[in-house]
Amino acid sequence: MKTYRLNKEIVIKCAMDLVAESGIEGLRLNKIADRLQVKSPSLYTHTGSVTELRSTVVCQAMNQFREQLVDSLMGRSQLHAFIELGKTWANYAKSHRVFYTVFYQSDYQLLYQETISEFLTSAFKRIFFDFELDEKGIKQVERVVTNYFRGYTENFDDYCLAEIDLISDLEIIYKGLTKSLKGVSQVV
Repeated sequence: MKTYRLNKEIVIKCAMDLVAESGIEGLRLNKIADRLQVKSPSLYTHTGSVTELRSTVVCQAMNQFREQLVDSLMGRSQLHAFIELGKTWANYAKSHRVFYTVFYQSDYQLLYQETISEFLTSAFKRIFFDFELDEKGIKQVERVVTNYFRGYTENFDDYCLAEIDLISDLEIIYKGLTKSLKGVSQVV
């Protein structure tokens, strides 16, 4: 028997738990209603459609991811910031794989742009402050890092990357990016 007052936060928490268990496509209002011991129609007041609820859940997961990335940069700069950002990124991708893989689905590209990509723009400007990064340079850095971590998460089942190997990879990526950015800034 339910002993709480139904509200949006409770519904979203339940929805996030369901997504973590069965993926974004497994999110159904009837499943939430069963878990919360309410009738499905009462959820519409708090969620709208299942599509709106999925977007809300993905947005909340992206906000959590962004906040962890923000925390990883505190008090750090350049290579140290890049490594901590990368370690945090890898940890989130591994521990929240179901959410992380959804971030790159076409349905959520605009949300990703507004929530994660805009943050990464300012983070990379801060990390690579020695270079006058234009939009093209920022996108290059973001593309390299994002592609690395997308490949990293796709291979979790095949191998487990040790932290020392991750740090080594991040150092190599950082050095490659700085070399590339130096070449671009000298051409300009």
